[in-house]
Amino acid sequence: MVEKTDVIIVGGGVGGCAIGAMLSHRGKKVKLFDKNQIIGGRCLTYEHQGFKIDLGVHLFGVGDKGYLGDVLRRIERPNALTWVVSNNPRPTLFYKDKSMIYSRKNMAQVIGSSEEDFNLAMAFFSEVLSMRKKNINDLKYVGLSDFIKSYAKDPKVANKLQTFVSMIAGQYFVTELHETSTAEFITSFRQVVNSKSSAYPIGGCVAIPEAYQKKIIDSKGEVELNAKVKKIIIENDKAIGIELDDGRNLFSDIIISNADIKNTVFNLIGEKYFENEYVKRVKGLKYAKHCLALKVGLDKQISDQKLVMYVGADYSEMESTVNEVEKGKVPDNPGGMITSPSNYDPNLAPKGCQSIFFGTACLGEQPKSYYDKWAEKCWEGFLKVFPEAEKHLIFKKMDSPLLVDSYAGETGNVIGIAQTVDQIYEKRPSQVSPIEGLFIVGAEAGGHGIGAELAANSAMELDDYFISKNL
Repeated sequence: MVEKTDVIIVGGGVGGCAIGAMLSHRGKKVKLFDKNQIIGGRCLTYEHQGFKIDLGVHLFGVGDKGYLGDVLRRIERPNALTWVVSNNPRPTLFYKDKSMIYSRKNMAQVIGSSEEDFNLAMAFFSEVLSMRKKNINDLKYVGLSDFIKSYAKDPKVANKLQTFVSMIAGQYFVTELHETSTAEFITSFRQVVNSKSSAYPIGGCVAIPEAYQKKIIDSKGEVELNAKVKKIIIENDKAIGIELDDGRNLFSDIIISNADIKNTVFNLIGEKYFENEYVKRVKGLKYAKHCLALKVGLDKQISDQKLVMYVGADYSEMESTVNEVEKGKVPDNPGGMITSPSNYDPNLAPKGCQSIFFGTACLGEQPKSYYDKWAEKCWEGFLKVFPEAEKHLIFKKMDSPLLVDSYAGETGNVIGIAQTVDQIYEKRPSQVSPIEGLFIVGAEAGGHGIGAELAANSAMELDDYFISKNL
């Protein structure tokens, strides 16, 4: 008789580790396999010249009060992570060589709003924060730009308000405003504003999947790294196990893939096992957009700032700048989010040193030379914010979508399957696949939230499904 384990998980991103932890907590024996040397998928941290460097540029919008913390509460380890809230000092907005507090009021001033425009923007956000749940649900499949146009009848005012809102929505979902779900934006925005707990974990972003991984191991489960799954074995229309690259076969009645829904269907299994309609749907799924991250290591702390929103171009030129980027051009003044992980946790840099990261949106699936040009322009902008950096530089390195793709696949996009109006809520792929015994988890199936929180919520929903089925 073939020996089986309770659950096999393919992929150790936040979603895979989270569902593994929750199933382990309920007594299941879990075996998780990840192709990388480091756990975490997009949420991993690697070492470089004595610094601990996150793969992306991270700030977790709801911190401990969101789904990442909810997973830990489900497994009765609420204090497994220590979070540092993004204040003291307050985040700043840097625009035209001037630094100011990052607030909705200052953002409105930056885009050149009149007092009337500003009042409309404040009224817009007031409505967003007080909207009834039923009214939010009616906006699930309404693009955010269409909602704004219906709110501001004057096209000029609507354009300014769209620019205003896109600064926030772009950080959340890395999607275009016209395709972003209004309900998803409103729900996420309210969670962030009401919780006042945007934060970063001690230990770097990898501390999150590591906390979940520890629960699996402590529960006598197994987490195997450098273990690439070659295929998921299907027999009589049922997922029964996996074959690893080293030739081993392992078996289970529950196979959970955190290895990208497209990769799962077309590579790990094969489309012949699925109905044509499902294959067509998965093939047509759109990923979120891509980002490039400039990582800088300094030999001293030059700033106590934890978070800076950098606006590079003049807002009167913003639309033309975005159009240039979409055509493959590198802008002279790319904007983005700047964080200093070592200001949250000094142990992420050698003693007395500082790490600062600058993330910005760019095109994916481009040659290295394209990303090198982006890195040069990001460095120029970086020096406008931190002119002292050049004389204290230990290293500057670029993490492009090519690197993200090597760890997480999916062309190196930032999140996973995009949270667009045709890929959200009931229109999002389900965690329960058409094949018996096969489940999908992470930022590709189900879920709600921003980035890693989306992946954690996907895992929570899948855990709820298993509980409902007594699995």
